[in-house]
Amino acid sequence: MIAFLDDDHVLRMIQGLLTARTSEDWARVTAFFAPDVVDVAGLRRLRAGLEAGPGETAVLVLRRGRVTRELIESSPGLRLVQRLGRRQDGIDLEASREHGVEVSCLPRPSLVRTAEHTILLMLALTKRLIVADREVRSGVSRPGAGYNWAGLTGLGGLSGRTLGIVGLGEVGGLVAERARAFGMRVIYHNRTGLSGAYRSLPDLLAEADVVSLHAKSATPVIGRAEIAAMRPGALLVNTSRGRLIDEDALYDALVTGRLGGAGLDVHQVEPRPPGDRFCALDNVVLTPHIAGGSRLDVLDEVALMFDNIRHALAANPPPHGRVGGTG
Repeated sequence: MIAFLDDDHVLRMIQGLLTARTSEDWARVTAFFAPDVVDVAGLRRLRAGLEAGPGETAVLVLRRGRVTRELIESSPGLRLVQRLGRRQDGIDLEASREHGVEVSCLPRPSLVRTAEHTILLMLALTKRLIVADREVRSGVSRPGAGYNWAGLTGLGGLSGRTLGIVGLGEVGGLVAERARAFGMRVIYHNRTGLSGAYRSLPDLLAEADVVSLHAKSATPVIGRAEIAAMRPGALLVNTSRGRLIDEDALYDALVTGRLGGAGLDVHQVEPRPPGDRFCALDNVVLTPHIAGGSRLDVLDEVALMFDNIRHALAANPPPHGRVGGTG
């Protein structure tokens, strides 16, 4: 009845939720949400009527896969293509319309949270938030000062600065929207150029005041050569994958002042060990891989998806994230 086109941790949890029978099955499902706690009874109610069973595929669920004309035409019982994510690329919408297949692309709360966290790291770096908080807590003050009594230097902001996004996928696009709202100028590097704001990676690094990584590369994107190409004092933010940065090269650039700062939510080794060298640097903001927010947000996403599926099985259009003109 429900088939999954690709595989990742979120889709595996949803599959487990639909097929869970034993206490061990439910334990695996609830473990996904740790350290938060979820109620199994609530999960049972969430999936009511959708327990996995035999039958031809009526609903196809995916995150990053491709839904081609051939796939649609080989699935005569297909009623709904349900993507987790707002982007429509990779889905043959013309074939969907021709064969009466509805398409829904649901915005993902975790991706929105990641974009928000990316902006948070930029603000924390430009405002020297961690140092400012520490100085206030430790009682640092300049006698008679009515403003900036801790005497912080190097304070800045985002407005008027240039943001270079490496990897303009769904998260990168969400970051761009939010950065523009702060008055930033946005340029980007991607595998394919989409607009006049496209730059080659060397040109982007030379032009951007802040570089934010959102690429899917399996190898480092930022090493010594790339850091040497960046603007002196530029900021580097990574909420994507720890392996994208050569941390030895980054550390040297931060210590020497070649870069102005770094905001890292993902790391080469997680968790970072006690006494890690980056923890001693004032121009670094570190967070413990939390940009995506609580995994409880996934339940809101699943609830919308399951509601769409129930509508599809009743031969009705999906009420959430429907792509216009399909079906």
